[in-house]
Amino acid sequence: MNDVIDWLTATPLNAFITNNSWVWPSMEMIHFLGLCLLFGSLIIIDLRTLGFARKLPITSVDVFITLTLIGFLLNLVTGALFVVGDPERYFVNIAFKIKMGLIAIAAINALIYILTIQPKIHAGADSQDLPRYAKVVAIVSLTIWTCVIVLGRFIPYVEDL
Repeated sequence: MNDVIDWLTATPLNAFITNNSWVWPSMEMIHFLGLCLLFGSLIIIDLRTLGFARKLPITSVDVFITLTLIGFLLNLVTGALFVVGDPERYFVNIAFKIKMGLIAIAAINALIYILTIQPKIHAGADSQDLPRYAKVVAIVSLTIWTCVIVLGRFIPYVEDL
């Protein structure tokens, strides 16, 4: 792991991130915007899947999937840049490691939604017509992404175990 840290620290991208005072705060703003798009749209998707806001047609939540993906992409890019900019902090950080594991689980959960629940919605099912596991997928999504946000806030304050 030290070889990867040393290599990243020696890259021109690391130098650019660390030597320009405006880069890190700009990345944080973009990361926060991505988080707002990602989590804000997921709240709408998941709560509608759980049966809230029944007057909102469940098929109309599809537009929020696009916003979720845009937010995730912004966070993926800026998150990778954070790691390149300070690999010594991230690679040894237990909160970061758990956060990355939860994001992997969230990706699997999202695939379950897209592959199994969304087709039922497009076929005319409403939230009460969806299989029981659809509600589990929605609750897991909300829980995991809340934990990801909390763990992201822990990163500056914890080290490795």
